[in-house]
Amino acid sequence: MQAKLHLALGTHVVLLRSIENQTKHSVAQVVATPCEHSERYTVRCVDGTLLQLTRQDFGLRKQFNDPLVALEQSNLAEQRDWIHYRCVIGSRAYGLDTPESDTDWRGFFVPPAEVHWGLAGIPEQYELSETQEHYWEVQKFLNLLLRANPSALECLYSDLVEHASPLALELRAIRHRLLTSRIYQSHNSYVLAQFRLLERDLRTNGSLRWKHVMHLIRLLLSGIHGLRHGELRLHHVEYREQLMAIRAGEMQWEAINRWRIALHAEFEQAYATTKLPILPDLAAANAWLLAVRRAQVA
Repeated sequence: MQAKLHLALGTHVVLLRSIENQTKHSVAQVVATPCEHSERYTVRCVDGTLLQLTRQDFGLRKQFNDPLVALEQSNLAEQRDWIHYRCVIGSRAYGLDTPESDTDWRGFFVPPAEVHWGLAGIPEQYELSETQEHYWEVQKFLNLLLRANPSALECLYSDLVEHASPLALELRAIRHRLLTSRIYQSHNSYVLAQFRLLERDLRTNGSLRWKHVMHLIRLLLSGIHGLRHGELRLHHVEYREQLMAIRAGEMQWEAINRWRIALHAEFEQAYATTKLPILPDLAAANAWLLAVRRAQVA
């Protein structure tokens, strides 16, 4: 069984009963979340008292101001089993990690029908910054894929999948039908815009975020491979040495920029000759989403 999602540190809560010297409806703040061997939160009351409480001992303060927001937050905090797909993304997935690299997870969740249809509604995404996790609601995720969003596509093409439900496996099986030549616009345009910002930072601050520069070059390599071979590849072993040199700040900016310009030219050539379709298979995507929704009702 997967662990539950926890409320974020700093969340303001209200006691639902009198506990120790604290009266019912007292306000407190979450200062520690449950660990592996405990289901209790640590909350700090207004007078500084620390209490060890279960989730049944308190409600969200927002509930007393906006019950719909509270219901939404409560749903997300308590239902990790909504997650149908979870994979590792970022430097570890790209083979560009160092011993100090964090592990980042992305994926999508599918809410039960009664929650999806309910009064509170469902957010399009939620993040757990403490554990570097980011999950999209299934329809939001699918729409991003159809628009060739780089983050969503890399999530679906990650080789480091930690959890995939049968429905998620079905989506991975048709991912080639969702990949289009639109990756030329989404990847290429993003890198161009980001390099303009980097050049501005270099002029004004004299410094750069080298890890970000590395990932922009990697994104160009990934897009070129996608146009040429009809699938995205997150690992680029043949360029690892150069990419890690960029990350370490060991490659001159002029050399990086020359490489980038050459890659833009390769990207344009790959776009002109790609066999990828202009549009994704919308019928297949829609059929899959309908199957997902029906499964929540059955």
